[in-house]
Amino acid sequence: MSTQENIELVTRFYQLIEENDYVAVQTLCHDDFTFYSQVDTPLDLAGFLAQEKGNMDAFPGFTFRIHEIFAEGDKVACYMIFEGVNTAPMHQTPPTNNKLRFSLMMLLTIKDGKILEKRAHLNDADIIKQLHG
Repeated sequence: MSTQENIELVTRFYQLIEENDYVAVQTLCHDDFTFYSQVDTPLDLAGFLAQEKGNMDAFPGFTFRIHEIFAEGDKVACYMIFEGVNTAPMHQTPPTNNKLRFSLMMLLTIKDGKILEKRAHLNDADIIKQLHG
């Protein structure tokens, strides 16, 4: 795939997450997909989808937008901002009704026209502070 096609794939991936369309998200992921939430915490595709849905369902109407995107070869990097209000349970944790806004850096690897690997870099302490004061 070309660099532009890789950018379009990753852009579509995050649009589908924002739309809560995890069936379509799954179709964009390689069979050997691995997600790293921080450095050494890998999840397979099923684990990623369950975690992502559990997180996002806690923030109905959230936004998860790409503000910068760069690509070279099979790698795509995104600077993103998540915004939402925690009005529903998150993985069986009661909602706080607090607003959450944080930035993330994502590094994705593309193989055979699908997302093979996703690495997330974010500040968990900031998220906890915003949600629980």
